[in-house]
Amino acid sequence: MTSFAPTRDLTPRRMPAEWEPHAACWMGWPQAALWGGDLKAAEADYARVAQAVAQFEPVRMLADPSSAARARRALGNSIEVIEMPLDDAWLRDSGPAFVRTGDAGLAAVHWRFNGWGGANTAFTRDAAVGRGVAEHLGVPVIPSALAMEGGAIAVDGAGTLLATDTVTFNANRNPGLSRSHAEAEFARTLGIRKVIWLPGDPHEYGTDGHIDGIACFIRPGALLFETDGGGDPAGAAINAANRAVLEAATDADGRPLELFDLPGAPAMPGKQGVGDWGYCRSYVNFYIANGGIVMPGFGIKADSAARAAVQQAFPDREVVQIRIDTLAAGGGGIHCITQQEPALPTPESPEIT
Repeated sequence: MTSFAPTRDLTPRRMPAEWEPHAACWMGWPQAALWGGDLKAAEADYARVAQAVAQFEPVRMLADPSSAARARRALGNSIEVIEMPLDDAWLRDSGPAFVRTGDAGLAAVHWRFNGWGGANTAFTRDAAVGRGVAEHLGVPVIPSALAMEGGAIAVDGAGTLLATDTVTFNANRNPGLSRSHAEAEFARTLGIRKVIWLPGDPHEYGTDGHIDGIACFIRPGALLFETDGGGDPAGAAINAANRAVLEAATDADGRPLELFDLPGAPAMPGKQGVGDWGYCRSYVNFYIANGGIVMPGFGIKADSAARAAVQQAFPDREVVQIRIDTLAAGGGGIHCITQQEPALPTPESPEIT
């Protein structure tokens, strides 16, 4: 059984939705240990994503001291590079989950990161990234004993959280954890009032079924759900099981959820993963920036329909689609490598909620 510290700090906390205003986007620079001979191509993908996000908001790129010079050369002067020891570069998962505290505060929830349950055995440096980012910003740390990754949760900013059974209750992360303990921890750290538990994906190697490859909130009470791309009966059954839960669920305010379909990418013969990691063909794995959406593209016919669906879901934002062939081969997408830092109220913008 995972044990948690008792709640002593009763300061109100709320994890803002991703569509709320950001102060910056945090990313990490890819490391040769994962990418090997594909490092240059991976760096090019990361740079394209960073530059696309930088059209909408500041980007803060973490880089291991050994690769900081490469990052600065690739990114130029418009993107800040911050040196910090890294094993890998999936900041959504190893980085902190930012929460608003009180009326105008910011804090960083620092999960217990264990390399996706041991799928990556080199994670000692990444396990310290959440605290390191908080220290760099000078904001309080909210530590948690919960083994968790940012890509495994999605929030609506109004008290509802999506998570999957296959991640949260996996013996490789939180052996013996009960739903009540998990829900209490999400309430303590993120201010969550209701968790909607999806089955997840027991067959996904690596993340064990992150939510950011399944669905995302687009506003309170409404979700984009990635439909099955075809070609895998087992995948279709998993997709249907996750959808059935969402169709029957209500959010923290008792509203039924409205689902909008995002056509999934089909199987792509010849697209291979790096090492044991499968090729990530998720379109819903996009990043919501200030005034924009930066979403994946794979150079296939389905790209245009996916982009149209995302544009329809976010009519007031500019949608930028980026080819991520090498990043996808590493097992992830654009959401996996980005982490938003919420903006705080200012005299000019006092009504951020």
